[in-house]
Amino acid sequence: MADVLLFGSGRAFFSDNPPKELRYLLNSALCAERPEAVEALLLEARRRWPQEPDAYIGLYKFYFVSTRYAEAEAAVWAALRAAAGAAGFDRNYRRLRPDSADWSLRRGPERLYLFSLKALGVIRLRRAKVEQARQVLEKLLELDPGDEIGGGAFLHIARSFKEDAA
Repeated sequence: MADVLLFGSGRAFFSDNPPKELRYLLNSALCAERPEAVEALLLEARRRWPQEPDAYIGLYKFYFVSTRYAEAEAAVWAALRAAAGAAGFDRNYRRLRPDSADWSLRRGPERLYLFSLKALGVIRLRRAKVEQARQVLEKLLELDPGDEIGGGAFLHIARSFKEDAA
């Protein structure tokens, strides 16, 4: 299975074993200088490899950095679907439990799913959907109780909004 690697000066997480042509396209996107060129390459990756979580991960990270949060959230949902399909568990995070998969694996689609779940929570925070973000991040911590993915800090932020309103 695939390790999760950090490419391009910390700009994107990808698995270590995507199809060779997809890896080339993603690396080309990371090296492109104009945002239009980056987006075009990432959309091409999504079109050519719709079953690969990596194609969507690059896209949601690009949209997030571009403050295009609605598009980022749509790409996260696609990444969650692709990772869940590859791993063979329910794509709906609300239905997942700690025993739905081996969430402790440091390789493979389970890990990409957890990273994408964190991204969903962060994007929802940015979109001021604090309660929805809290729910996503609580589920992430249920599946990742050791907080290896790093959702705990964002969950703390989401909960602090509720405390401020009280």
